[in-house]
Amino acid sequence: QLQCPLDHLRHLRVVGGGFIGLEMAENFKRRGMEVTVVEMLEQVLPPLDPEMAEMVQRALQLHGIELILCESVAEFTRHNGRLIARLESGREIPCDMVMLSTGVKPNLELAKSAGLEIGECGGIKVNEYMQTSDPDIYAVGDAVEVVHQVTGEHTLIPLAGPANRQARIAADNICGRNVKYKGSLGTCIVKVLKRQQQQLAPTRRHLSALVCHTRSATCIHPPTLHTILVHRQCPSKCSFHQMMVECSVHK
Repeated sequence: QLQCPLDHLRHLRVVGGGFIGLEMAENFKRRGMEVTVVEMLEQVLPPLDPEMAEMVQRALQLHGIELILCESVAEFTRHNGRLIARLESGREIPCDMVMLSTGVKPNLELAKSAGLEIGECGGIKVNEYMQTSDPDIYAVGDAVEVVHQVTGEHTLIPLAGPANRQARIAADNICGRNVKYKGSLGTCIVKVLKRQQQQLAPTRRHLSALVCHTRSATCIHPPTLHTILVHRQCPSKCSFHQMMVECSVHK
């Protein structure tokens, strides 16, 4: 149903250079469309370290996908029947279709009306049993703040896996069992243009004190780039980032 209306479209603009945005940009480029990705940050795939994201950016550009970084869309207008995306810089980009993939933000209207406590990161504050500040009300999923297993800090991790686990734990506790949620890692895996990116735990900017930052490229197939980050004060706080070329995504 979606394919037929797309046959006459030539110019796709993707707002947001995250996982969904880049996957859609790649697929529409394969259909022969002219694709532009607009990202307000300095790099695509914000959860990754800059050197990893830079390799993805080069690959996207080599495949003819235009990247506009450090820019955001101010408004959409029409001129002579044509859809126009006007950026904050004033640049105007003609569009046949626009795809918005700008991330998620907790909808706190119901929680606030119920008088529930909101955390510093802008999510619903819950304890390890997934109870809110009202012990008779439980909250799970993208709207709640969780404890990061590596840093110990409260954060928002809007991923399906943790949300599913939180729901099971909340249900167990509602039924009288004593089950704790131990926190999230925020692991992510994505494949863009034959390049598989994996992130286990925080990026360099989240581990402020590093004792080592090493990179090694192997010559085996597929070529692989690794980044290992270790916290100076607490060696157990570490993260691992990997990029593999010409491989499939395994979770």
